[in-house]
Amino acid sequence: MQVRIAESIALVTIGDGVVAALFPARHAARWMIGPDPVRRVVAMFVEHPGLMRAVGVLQVVAGIAWVAALPPKPR
Repeated sequence: MQVRIAESIALVTIGDGVVAALFPARHAARWMIGPDPVRRVVAMFVEHPGLMRAVGVLQVVAGIAWVAALPPKPR
């Protein structure tokens, strides 16, 4: 069960990374919620879409690496 949960989280991470890489400013702007410090970070990503795109690509790479490291069968 834990392997399937880990893989599910990795898949969400990959999907979020793809969206962030393709639509960086729009994706960041959709998360302009919460306390002021969070809003300031999100605003930085809206203003610097290249940075958001880079984070998205890193998410995809990290998610793929995570899935690759999982055992082939659930324990």
